[in-house]
Amino acid sequence: MSEMIEIKTHPSSIQEPSANSQRNDKQAVEKVSKSSASEIQDVPNGGLKAWLQVLGTFFIFFNTWGILNTFGAYQTYYETGQLYTTSSSNISWIGSVQSSLLLILGLVTGPLYDAGYFHALLYSGSFMILLGQMMTSLCHEYYQALLAQGFCIGIGVGLIFIPSVAILSTYFGSKLALANGIAAAGSGLD
Repeated sequence: MSEMIEIKTHPSSIQEPSANSQRNDKQAVEKVSKSSASEIQDVPNGGLKAWLQVLGTFFIFFNTWGILNTFGAYQTYYETGQLYTTSSSNISWIGSVQSSLLLILGLVTGPLYDAGYFHALLYSGSFMILLGQMMTSLCHEYYQALLAQGFCIGIGVGLIFIPSVAILSTYFGSKLALANGIAAAGSGLD
C-alpha cells in the first residue's frame, strides 16, 4: 500500500517538470510501493514466538474480559453482603465504569502502543489490576468499591487490552483470524 504526499510550494518556486524528473518520480513511487509490499510479506505467520504471543494474549483476555464478565457475581455479593444498604443501580455503576474504561482507554493506549510503550502499558496495567483486586478485598463502603474495582481495575484492563489485541497482527498475516480466535477464547474462562 503506498501513500501519496502532497507538498505545497510557493508559486514563484514552481518549475516545469522535465522528462528526467518525471522518470525519477515514477521510480521513487515504484520503490516505495515495492518496499511497502515486502514489509507486509515479512510477517512470520507462525513460529514459536508468534504462538507464544497468542498464549500471552489468551491470558490477557482471561484477565480483562474475564474479570468484566464475572461482575454479575460481584453484584450479587455486594447486594447481599457488604453493600446491602446500597441500591442495585448504584452497585451496577461499579461494573459499568470498569467495562467502559476497558475501551475508552484505547484512545490513549493505542497511540502509546504505536510509539513503542507496549511493555510499560503491560506492566502498569497488570499492577493496576492486582492493586485493584487487593483493594477490593478491603472495601466496606460503596465509594471504596467504586474506586478499587470500578476505576483501578478498569484502568488496569484498559491499559493492557488494546495493545494485546494489536500485537497479534505483528506476528500473523493470513492466520490472524485463527490467532485472534484462540486469544479471544480466554475471555470466557474466568
